[in-house]
Amino acid sequence: MTTPDTPLPPETDPSADSQAESPPPLKHRRARSRKPPTPMESTATAPAPAADLEPPVGGTASSVPAGAPPSEPATAELPVGGATSPAAAVAPAARLEPPASAAPAPAAAAAVGVSATDALRAEAAAAVQELEVEIRNQPEGAGTRDLAAEALRLIRENLARLSPPALQRAAALIRENVLSGDYLDPDFWRGIGMVLRYQAEETSALVQRRLKGEYTLDAYGMDQELIDIVRPFAAFLYRTWWRVTAEGLAHIPAEGPALLVANHSGVLPWDSAMIATAVLEDHPQPRLVRSLHASWLGSVPVMAPALAAFGQVPALPENAERLLGEGQLVCAFPEGARGAGKLFWNRYRLAAFDAAGYVQAALRTGAPIVPVAVIGAEEIYPVVADARPVARLLGFPFFPLTPLFPWLGPLGLIPLPSKWTIIFDAPIATRGLGPNAADDPASVQRLAGVTRARIQALLDERVPARKSVFFGR
Repeated sequence: MTTPDTPLPPETDPSADSQAESPPPLKHRRARSRKPPTPMESTATAPAPAADLEPPVGGTASSVPAGAPPSEPATAELPVGGATSPAAAVAPAARLEPPASAAPAPAAAAAVGVSATDALRAEAAAAVQELEVEIRNQPEGAGTRDLAAEALRLIRENLARLSPPALQRAAALIRENVLSGDYLDPDFWRGIGMVLRYQAEETSALVQRRLKGEYTLDAYGMDQELIDIVRPFAAFLYRTWWRVTAEGLAHIPAEGPALLVANHSGVLPWDSAMIATAVLEDHPQPRLVRSLHASWLGSVPVMAPALAAFGQVPALPENAERLLGEGQLVCAFPEGARGAGKLFWNRYRLAAFDAAGYVQAALRTGAPIVPVAVIGAEEIYPVVADARPVARLLGFPFFPLTPLFPWLGPLGLIPLPSKWTIIFDAPIATRGLGPNAADDPASVQRLAGVTRARIQALLDERVPARKSVFFGR
């Protein structure tokens, strides 16, 4: 979400409700008044046109106009638990600056086709983010300060998922009850609770609408709206549960195709979810990663449609080539089930690496290959044995026995909170080899071998350097 320098007024559109009164601009600097929160019923405003709701594929709603050049990242590595805002990327005691503007100015909004809804969304997010930065800079009350900043971050992220009428009302609530408060004032927290409650009610209404079948899918079965719904949960796992450190995100191109090749572990595809979350949350140009999942997961009840809805597709080279040809990011796990179900004492040693088909897809499309090393996922379900008779009975490639599963039933499926590090290594160029190299077995095997060796070298270097599985370095 970008930050405008000045508040953007609603777009003048003859087809919109001309009688609707535009909400006053959101102030980017909070006042210190101590007035009580304004009741929700008194803040309703007229809805913006419904046509402004469409989100871009592969990311969240943004106020950056189409065709704008992507910004380049400053560094290749992000801090522990990399954040979506400048505030969260710095230690609490450090002085932060308000985010720089990247949204179009009011005079340019109509020229570039920025809608009134997008302008209001960007303006509200910018005001909340500036207050979040200001609160993180406060020296007193560390616990209360951090809690207030995280609450504001949650509000800001939820703005991207609100419909135009809901956005209008949420913006009014933020203006009346949050921006005018002090985070040490109880009225501020009542305002925060009011806004979060309203956003929760909107999410509940959205779920009910989806249960009626009112949603759309792309050609692969991906449901962008569902991804937006679960994104806060994925962010919680990423930042709080596993405290992921993402390094080398600068190696992911801001546009165009790329093949991410990663080690596989952790029984369930949590590693693919966290790789996708890293790129979607912390990359300077957030993008959606289309992961390739093992075919056996499709035999698990409700798993196949769920994986498709979250943007994953069956692990077939044909699917990889088609997605890369469309300019998308694709993540493959050549170890397959052999990696996901490996025993605990074999952790971080790559199993058989069947990457030839994916390398051919990268060669035919000219997509760079980015080796990815995931550290921490091996410990979330420590597999001490494989109950193969049970696996054959259920049609699974393995049936893991861990210290907690199946002995604790569903509770045994809760992953352990290990500390993760995801390293995106420098890309391996393929365009210079040409598409004909995909038909040369020697070239394909060489590239697959180089990719495997790079991943194993990262694991061999970084795993022994950890001081603790659960606390990292």
